[in-house]
Amino acid sequence: MSSTLSLFSDPTGDTSANILAAARALAAHLARSRPLDRRLVTNVMTTAFGASDAEGAWAWRDAYDAIEAATVLQIRRLAPQVSRLEDAPAEIAALLAAVSALGLTQTRRSEAQVALDQFSTPPHLAALAVLSARVRPGDRVLEPSAGTGLLAAVAGACGGTLSLNEVAPGRAALLDGLFPDADRTRHDGRHIHDLCADAGGFDVVVCNPPFSELGDHLSAAFKALADHGRLAAIVPLTALTDPSLLRRFCEVARVVARMAFPPHAFAKHGTSVETGLLVIDRAEGAAEAAPVQTSDDLPDAAWRIAALSPRVGARPRMRLPVATNALLRPRERSLALPSGRLAFLAGAVPQTYEVRTWAGEGRDVGLYQAYALGRVVLPTPCPHPSPLVESGPMASVAPPAPTYRPVLPPAIRDEGRISDAQTEMVIHAGEAHAAHLPGWWRPDQAPHQMVLVSEDHEAAVRLRRGFFLGDGTGCGKGRQIAAVIADNMCQGRVRALWLSRNDALLEDARRDWSAIGGGAYDIVPLSSWKQADAIRLDRGVLFATYATLRQPARGDRQSRLDQIIAWLGEEFDGVIAFDEAHAMANAAGGGKGARGAKKASLQGMAGLALQNRAPDARVLYVSATGATTAENLAYAARLGLWGGPEAPFMSRADFLEAMDRGGVAAMELVARELKALGLYVARSLSFEGVEYEPLVHPLIPDDIAIWDAWADAFQLIHANLAEALKAVGVNDEEGKARSRQAASAAHSAFEGAKLRFFGHLLAGLKAPSLVAAIRDDLASERSAVVQIVSTNEAVMERRLSSIPPEEWNNLSIDLTPREYVLDYLREAFPVHLMEAIEDKDGNVTMVPVMDGGRPAVSQEALGRRQVLIERMACLPAVPGVLDAVLEAFGTDAVAEITGRSRRVVVRDGRRLVERRGASAARAETDAFMSGRKRVLIFSDAGGTGRSYHSDLSAANRQRRVHYLVEPGWRADAAIQGLGRSHRTHQASAPLFRPVTTDIQGEKRFTSTIARRLDTLGALTRGERRTAGAGLFRAEDNLESPWARRALLVFYGALAFGELASMTLETFTNKTGLKLLDADGGLKPSDDLPPIHTFLNRLLALRIADQNALFEDFDRILSGILERAAASGDLDRGLEDIEAEELEVLGQETIRTDVSTGAETALVTFSLRVRRDILRSDDALARAADIAHQMVVNAKSGRAAIAELGLTTATDEDRLVAAVRLIRPDGRQTLPERTFEESAWQRAAIDDWRRAWDEEVAGTDPWRRRELTLATGLLLPIWGRLPARGCSVRRVRAPDGRRWLGRVLDETQAWTLKASLGLGEMGDAWGDGEKTAASLLDRSVQLCLDGGLWLKRARVMDRWRIEVVGGRTDRDALVALGCFVEIIAFTPRVFIPVDRPRVLEAVLRRHPVQSVLDGAAA
Repeated sequence: MSSTLSLFSDPTGDTSANILAAARALAAHLARSRPLDRRLVTNVMTTAFGASDAEGAWAWRDAYDAIEAATVLQIRRLAPQVSRLEDAPAEIAALLAAVSALGLTQTRRSEAQVALDQFSTPPHLAALAVLSARVRPGDRVLEPSAGTGLLAAVAGACGGTLSLNEVAPGRAALLDGLFPDADRTRHDGRHIHDLCADAGGFDVVVCNPPFSELGDHLSAAFKALADHGRLAAIVPLTALTDPSLLRRFCEVARVVARMAFPPHAFAKHGTSVETGLLVIDRAEGAAEAAPVQTSDDLPDAAWRIAALSPRVGARPRMRLPVATNALLRPRERSLALPSGRLAFLAGAVPQTYEVRTWAGEGRDVGLYQAYALGRVVLPTPCPHPSPLVESGPMASVAPPAPTYRPVLPPAIRDEGRISDAQTEMVIHAGEAHAAHLPGWWRPDQAPHQMVLVSEDHEAAVRLRRGFFLGDGTGCGKGRQIAAVIADNMCQGRVRALWLSRNDALLEDARRDWSAIGGGAYDIVPLSSWKQADAIRLDRGVLFATYATLRQPARGDRQSRLDQIIAWLGEEFDGVIAFDEAHAMANAAGGGKGARGAKKASLQGMAGLALQNRAPDARVLYVSATGATTAENLAYAARLGLWGGPEAPFMSRADFLEAMDRGGVAAMELVARELKALGLYVARSLSFEGVEYEPLVHPLIPDDIAIWDAWADAFQLIHANLAEALKAVGVNDEEGKARSRQAASAAHSAFEGAKLRFFGHLLAGLKAPSLVAAIRDDLASERSAVVQIVSTNEAVMERRLSSIPPEEWNNLSIDLTPREYVLDYLREAFPVHLMEAIEDKDGNVTMVPVMDGGRPAVSQEALGRRQVLIERMACLPAVPGVLDAVLEAFGTDAVAEITGRSRRVVVRDGRRLVERRGASAARAETDAFMSGRKRVLIFSDAGGTGRSYHSDLSAANRQRRVHYLVEPGWRADAAIQGLGRSHRTHQASAPLFRPVTTDIQGEKRFTSTIARRLDTLGALTRGERRTAGAGLFRAEDNLESPWARRALLVFYGALAFGELASMTLETFTNKTGLKLLDADGGLKPSDDLPPIHTFLNRLLALRIADQNALFEDFDRILSGILERAAASGDLDRGLEDIEAEELEVLGQETIRTDVSTGAETALVTFSLRVRRDILRSDDALARAADIAHQMVVNAKSGRAAIAELGLTTATDEDRLVAAVRLIRPDGRQTLPERTFEESAWQRAAIDDWRRAWDEEVAGTDPWRRRELTLATGLLLPIWGRLPARGCSVRRVRAPDGRRWLGRVLDETQAWTLKASLGLGEMGDAWGDGEKTAASLLDRSVQLCLDGGLWLKRARVMDRWRIEVVGGRTDRDALVALGCFVEIIAFTPRVFIPVDRPRVLEAVLRRHPVQSVLDGAAA
């Protein structure tokens, strides 16, 4: 069965999104006045849903909704004509009737439609209703039963401000997409006057209410009107003469009109009920209703309604004899600019170079390879000032051969203003910018989204391909941006936009522009013009920040984005450079946060909107840390990774799903593939000469006492918090939350305060060692650079706000992290009495108890808080690291670049407030670089884009010692910070010193950053290990799937009393984490606390408790990682295979990319690799420090060292005692019980050594193997590769040849080819032995012909191969050699695991149809 892939939405998305996608496609046909026949609608719906109505993917009721939504879009397109409804009522009604006639007649109903009485309003009747209400610009219009929005669309076209209500979830969701700017609610229309916040304030209510409960709906709608407001309702014809209904309204209002519509008005929308229009004013008037009028046809009805009396208080209609654009055009203001602008570009000529064959990788430099030009040879070499490197995987990828010739002034190259590596980037960027992405697009309703359309669509545009510059910090990215802009300006594209993170980086941009010969004032900030002014800059570079870009329209002032687009022009094809592009992270939202899906960032959406509104712009993304997670790449829409007809992924959602399924290995692939396509470069400064020397602060007894005191204090706060929640009424007497939301908020505030405090305390404890190390540096003629995260500014500002400014010259206040705790107790500790209010759905909301208009307070909770404050105030305080450094060396010796606007300093023995101006950061940087100050401390807020390295052009050329005191939570910020002291053109490489302690709780911080560094390195360098610059280890990542499994084993061992470090009761009391359910059993894995919660709670334990628990956890994690590595499931990233001999047995191209010609190939090698054999003396030396036994296998005579006292986790995540067997050519861990039942026996040392040496002597020192790699362009087929065992290898031949790719076994290779249509699926599974190994070892499941499945099943602690569904063909399967066993009263069919011939016979009878990989299974 084949299904059609959707071009409009993710087929797994919800129904309303698919209906909206179909509506947009149908609207294109309505715009060309093409009738929507059944075949066309079927095709569009099938495309949108990814399957047909026959498959149950959609119903015809959905199709009718899509047609109505398309009609709404068409009405919006015709808004300029529809807005003239009062001037030409018959003509506009006829126009909308023609639109309605293009749709299908609705002949099918659904149960939901009948139950809710849903019959949408034909657009021409909607026009009559809106006409009768006299809707004019500025009127507040309510539609209480909005349906698909047909009535609302006409009212909106006439200028009304819409409020829409719809109770049906599907139609309400559709309205969310159709009317994003309207107020939208989902109330029952019968109660709209009570539930709508703006009830009583609407000028107009237009509605087509359900006829079944007409009176209630009309009464509610009428009560929502303001005085003199008008209700225009479509009602059944019988209601126009209903005495009770008329009596109800005549008593309180004036019935202005009763108009019968022409016959069969609703026939097209599926009902033959005759209808009419009832118009009611909320005003006193005649006691009798206006007479019933009848109309012969639509024009007659239109003119009759146009003749109705005007609405009292209606806004006057105004006609101004002025052109609209004259009113909207912003004021123009000139700016005095230098007359010699861009003069340095005169005499520019095309750059010449030769294209060469890719020469392969450079020499190894640690994890990197030395960088060399890949495909170009420049006539005059100009090497980069400092050596550059590439990660190993990136260096293994050949860039495409370019043809683009940049045009630059000769001096830029002749005088060495840009290096060869930078020139090569300009060439590749120009090559990428010369092409467009495949397909045609149009803007969606949301400005940051684009929709794929056909070429003949009236709004269709092509998107120019972008380029990503991912060089590391210090490589001269700013100068490369300047060179790309200069290249385009020399070709007549004399306007460019340079976006960056903050205004302070304007000086950096001007510096880089001046470095290639430009004038500093060729770059003009957007802030030079007010938001309402037109930008008067004929040529040059406009500089703006992301924060400015997102500024919305204000009153009559256009948005900043509109202002920029107006300056660029509709046909703009110059450069838009997104410097520090990672500031647009999370542009599309959807990432998983602690509280659900994250919302899209405003900066990201503004960046995408800018790209969409300048479709022909040459977009250049620039960032050393482009994305820490895959979802943060959404801003890079011009790379063509998703959405286009030839993109590797159908949608961004598909891309994220593939990244999630493939893990870090898939993210590594993204960077490599983009380089292969010529869209990405990522070089780094060589780390040769850079030294790493951790500074470990050993805890002294006083440190431990302080930490333990605060750990006990937080235990006390936690205990009192539980009692306080009972006292205020959030929890009942048994401690059970009455409102989970309220209890969660209280605990969240507590945990947040705790985490912030211990983070500050951790940094503060390091201060003595840090200060001592800096003193040594200063004495040794070195300069110190200190990187921090927290500045304690929030605490300082709160304390200063409570002190009169006149007292700021002699302060006696505490600004230590202790204030975080006291602030929490004063501001967030629960003391106000709460009571539970339950709604009709059973949802409980806590509301404050009021006493005399003030919140009532629980005296018990208040007393507990007061006692806690007194206790906490007496505990020892540790100064923050920033204050400690300033106090130790003084402000005259320390340059502080943290962004603080003021600080408390000590002068003449007094503590006073010192104000710091906007230029403080620049002045402090100059003082450090000139040598007047030799200690610099910076934070993320003050360090972006600045340079603190030993610059050859600076007076202070001393070696920098860079102390990373706090890594913080953001991996990109941490690594950007390291780049401040290691840059191009430096006298000496820095010494990096991460400052750590032996507190196990610090793993909470290193774990978070190590996890993000994995994905950061993968996405930006194609190699996960490179992002951390050697400062963080893989084992620091405690948020991996393996660590999660280790945590589950840890919880189980704790629950069953198998840990020596702590009992379950003690653990629960100290951490507050509950592992058992109400029945006393261990909670399901999904309900157990996640790893970050576990680490947070351990952070606040006493040092001894932390260390003991972490020792147990680390031991469990090590065992799980060892088993995963042995089974091949552990994804280690890139690993090299050095072959002594190599022969290529075969190479087959299995896919060729349509747009680039890049190939995907399967390469099979025969390798001879040296075997790592352990000698007996070395084995004994390794065993000297461990508990062990010398053992020999009684059956095979093989020797081993049995390492004792270990633990391992079973497949059921139970912790069991284990033994590790160390063998001459490997190691194996097995449960202690299995070891005792085996043939391994203790042996004398002489017997053991003899057996070991004999085995070593008889072992071939070479390992021979065949290996198949999937190489080349892998991203488009990543989803077809196996999810488990996704190891990436680089094979190195003795002659220097190298191949990089995914390792596949023979079965996996055949399966891949079959999935690409290059073979039969059954051919891949013909070998019984290999198939059995895949089933048993990799948990693969095979779907067989006839509805059978082959999978592994555990029976009596042994794995078997089961034929699921085999009872239907039992006799034949038994005849082939299968056996049947009755288990739990059910006969089950199994294949003997040791008889591959039987398995082959079964597969011949029932061929393989599809494969479910073990990870998915």
